Amino acid sequence: MRINKIVVKVASRCNINCSYCYMYNLGDLSYKSQPKFIEEKTIESFAKKMLTHLKKTQLGTLGIIIHGGEPLLMKKSDFINFIKHFDIIKENNIQVSFALQTNGILLDDEWCTIFKEYGVSVGVSLDGPKQENDKFRIDKKGNGTYDDVIKGLTTLKNNNFTTGVLSVMNLSIDPEVYYKHFKNLELRAVDVLLLDANHDTHTSIFNDKITPAQWYIKVFDTWYKDEQKFRIRFFDMIIKEIIGETIGIDSLGVSENNVLVLETNGGLEAVDVLKLCGDSFTKNDINVNTHEIEEISKSDLIDVYYNSGKYLPKKCLACPVQEICGGGYLPHRYSSKNGFNNPTIYCDDLLQVITHIQNTVIDSLPNELLLQTGLSKLTYGEALEIIAEKLPTIPEPDYIEKLESFKKSSEHELRDIL
Repeated sequence: MRINKIVVKVASRCNINCSYCYMYNLGDLSYKSQPKFIEEKTIESFAKKMLTHLKKTQLGTLGIIIHGGEPLLMKKSDFINFIKHFDIIKENNIQVSFALQTNGILLDDEWCTIFKEYGVSVGVSLDGPKQENDKFRIDKKGNGTYDDVIKGLTTLKNNNFTTGVLSVMNLSIDPEVYYKHFKNLELRAVDVLLLDANHDTHTSIFNDKITPAQWYIKVFDTWYKDEQKFRIRFFDMIIKEIIGETIGIDSLGVSENNVLVLETNGGLEAVDVLKLCGDSFTKNDINVNTHEIEEISKSDLIDVYYNSGKYLPKKCLACPVQEICGGGYLPHRYSSKNGFNNPTIYCDDLLQVITHIQNTVIDSLPNELLLQTGLSKLTYGEALEIIAEKLPTIPEPDYIEKLESFKKSSEHELRDIL
């Protein structure tokens, strides 16, 4: 496995209590046994072993995503020390980039000075207008966090940062209101995330009045016709895949997911959203203090995540947009009955969204370019017909047993109950 993007959990605790948080509120309790902050020896060991891995795999870049919990709970002096540990990688002519994801509440001018000095880009989490945001993104006392987050965004703006936001879909917000809210904040980019759930937990997240597909399509239509739009990564990635670029992210496309999570105790794990699949689901015995980076290949879960755009259930293999969708996000495919041998809970929604975007893009392109690229329209109904026709002819892939190895036995179910 060639790994050059690392989500580093510098803090395992948070100063707010979002109701949908996969770290603390969806059944995983492993954070309680984690050090509250990453230790010096772990950072030092990780930097040295990452350098060795990058040299072995001849990778010339390393992306560090600084995460938590809430990473700004870390002391500023410890944060600077953390950044400096990666100088040994830079000294070997390997480019290192730093991005930090925060809830924004602890941002101040001093933090901004540090980010500028060490070249750290900053993303902030916000779910839309105040009333809707404050239903889910609340502090430890149950109070909304919107006003404090806006203060943080204002601090970034006053310090000349062009900021991106991570936002979770909310079907109760009118899509046009949702888009205009973020447009008024003058942001560089917004990533509109699907709400994290799987086949065991998804029944309570949908709105009878509008489906995720209908909601996303309305957001897309508003965004696409805006001549001064900000970037929405979800839509950008789909468009790029449609016109032939291979630019996968772990929730779209068929590229390898060369992302690893480093926990505060030094544990090397698959993407942390998989915590919603069960208590300690992502845990293994691979630790950067005792193992080399290459030893992650011993983890079946990391292997399945790394190859999740290729390890697809049969329905995905029959789908005409599989190379764009890549089966969707691995955590959204899980069920205790079949492990990861399921389409994502958003399968139907993604098919509708992708075909809608493809047809909209085609309508905006000149005929000459369509002839050159070979792009043609595909309706949602036509896609369903193709799947129904091809599915009976798809042989059983040899990796299905690996996907199903994660289904829960009665022993696991008993452990969870206890």
